[in-house]
Amino acid sequence: MKVFLEILESIGLLFCLLLAAPLRFFRRLDHFAQISEYAGFLIERGLFAALLRARLDYRLGNFQQSAVLLGPIVQQLEKLVHKDKNAPLKVRRLLCTLYCDMQQLYFLCGQMEEAVLIVIRAHHNLGIDRLPSNPDLDLKTAHVVKAGIAASKLLEEGGLATLMVRQGEEPVVSRTPPKPSAKGWKPQLKPRDRSPGAIIIPFPLKTT
Repeated sequence: MKVFLEILESIGLLFCLLLAAPLRFFRRLDHFAQISEYAGFLIERGLFAALLRARLDYRLGNFQQSAVLLGPIVQQLEKLVHKDKNAPLKVRRLLCTLYCDMQQLYFLCGQMEEAVLIVIRAHHNLGIDRLPSNPDLDLKTAHVVKAGIAASKLLEEGGLATLMVRQGEEPVVSRTPPKPSAKGWKPQLKPRDRSPGAIIIPFPLKTT
């Protein structure tokens, strides 16, 4: 029953996709071929309707909502890849395709940090150092951009930041400890050494 409802919802969303972009239908047949290839795999897990809904929101210009809908699908595929190191090539190719879509959506939304993190996630889960949709942004550049964004956030908070980049290592961002202000600094005076023969006379003098 659950699979039947998933199929009905998917058919309705496919019809909405055709109505949303009728002029691009024949130019984007490759996307429909990919969707049909992954349909059986996603329907079994109840993710196909969510994927179509994300595509529909993308066509309508709701980029943020589309990225939110793709998030749980990507997480489910990541768990599947982690559980089975020899996951089918179809699953890995689908995950790579969704990574490319999510990165594009984050760029359109202006979320640079999230778009950079997609490259790092792709390297962690698929072992690739760049995405096919944006080959200029490799893993090393992603780490540098991520560290630069973190440093800029520290500067916006009013502190000083130090960005350390070493060959072959992930950049490190640290906060520079503030220096003590000269205004509130007071020199510490050492007590004078009393000579052994000195006599202390109290003041004022007491008379009897």
